[in-house]
Amino acid sequence: LSPDVVYFAAYVVMAEEQEKTEDDQVRIPADIKFEDLVVDISFHPSKPLIAAGVITGEVTLHSYAPAANTLVRTFKHHKRAARAVAFSKDGNSLITSSKDRSLQVVDVETGKVGQSFLQAHPAPVYCQLVISERMVATGDDEGNLKLWDLRKGHPIMELQENQDFISDMAVDEEKRLLLTTSGDGTMTTFNIRRRKKVMQSENMEDELLSVAIVKDGSKVICGTGEGALNFFNWEEFGNISDRFPGHPMSVDCIVPVTENIVCTGSMDGVIRAVHILPNRFMGVVGEHEEFPIEQIRITPNSEMIASCSHDHKIKFWHVAHLEKETIDASKKAKRDNKPKNLKKTGGHEDFFADFGKDLEVKPVTESEDDVDEEESDSDHDETEDVIDGEDANDSEDEEESEEFSSDVSDNEESEESEDFSSEDEDSRDLDTTESKGRTAGGKIEGPKDKSGKL
Repeated sequence: LSPDVVYFAAYVVMAEEQEKTEDDQVRIPADIKFEDLVVDISFHPSKPLIAAGVITGEVTLHSYAPAANTLVRTFKHHKRAARAVAFSKDGNSLITSSKDRSLQVVDVETGKVGQSFLQAHPAPVYCQLVISERMVATGDDEGNLKLWDLRKGHPIMELQENQDFISDMAVDEEKRLLLTTSGDGTMTTFNIRRRKKVMQSENMEDELLSVAIVKDGSKVICGTGEGALNFFNWEEFGNISDRFPGHPMSVDCIVPVTENIVCTGSMDGVIRAVHILPNRFMGVVGEHEEFPIEQIRITPNSEMIASCSHDHKIKFWHVAHLEKETIDASKKAKRDNKPKNLKKTGGHEDFFADFGKDLEVKPVTESEDDVDEEESDSDHDETEDVIDGEDANDSEDEEESEEFSSDVSDNEESEESEDFSSEDEDSRDLDTTESKGRTAGGKIEGPKDKSGKL
């Protein structure tokens, strides 16, 4: 080989090693700690600022950086829990909704309330979505949806198509269709320009808690109370095209990281990276020590996400490296795969080295007591021994042949799904507050309150 070729090869190796070193030294901001539960968070569109809605009704504004986080301002314009916070598209205003049924617009620089709708809804507001510079959608505990034109100062659309709380909302890039999920188990589509309902899905027999649009606008994902991800084809919102189980508990929030990768927040306190089509669990991004995840948001440059939980903390996680992760579609998903640790520690202690034991499904085997009892029992009939052997073989065959399949209606190849078993509800060490008002059976008795109370 010529010296030039050798030099070039060495240069490529050095560049790759430098890139790996830089990735390993990623620095993220420290946790932001609160005295009370943080219900919602929002990143500023252009500045290193993050807003947080607190259960007490306060709304805080922090600047964040790897060196230090600083409290910039505290707003106290709500009387009850600030359930939803979001910056306007230009970042000059902070739009907040509350359990006190109000919708308010606050100036970020001065802290003054610019617009106030004290009786915005007939029921406590549950969620909101900033659609454009002047348009905001809000949903409440009783299934009421309102579309607001902030320039006009009043709602331009008021509909009640759901029988339970509006849990989450998403809008397409053209700002034409608004998608809402509800605790009644349906996803409803609204035409923003025509201000009317377009379609409502079949009842999924399980509450839909979160929604996101992925795959360049061709797919819609909904997180469910049972821990599955339901897929809809775009503009085919009547019924699901695919279903991907695997979360041991409810999927309360979803945030797209790329067109093919989303991060999910679950009631078990774990943030997972999930690849879409092929459907695979990529690994664990972070966790809140078994405290339910309330919300996940992503920075405008998509390099980092923040999460808030019942541990009264906002935590930051690096996700830019997820795009480099590869998925082998030729291999089937296996139930005994341990989740890969995708957290960038930046040289700090890795708290997730042994994480994922709750997701490991162990094969069914005979206990030692059963083996001893079988060996010591000399009175067994030979026929019974043969039958027992055949049953054991049949059981093993069934385990080896078990595979995960999802229903596909659009002629796409069905992807293998990981179906991890969750622990029994009675063994959870979560009280009523931590389980967001759910009973031991996992169902909601009445309107679900983001504060954890019914």
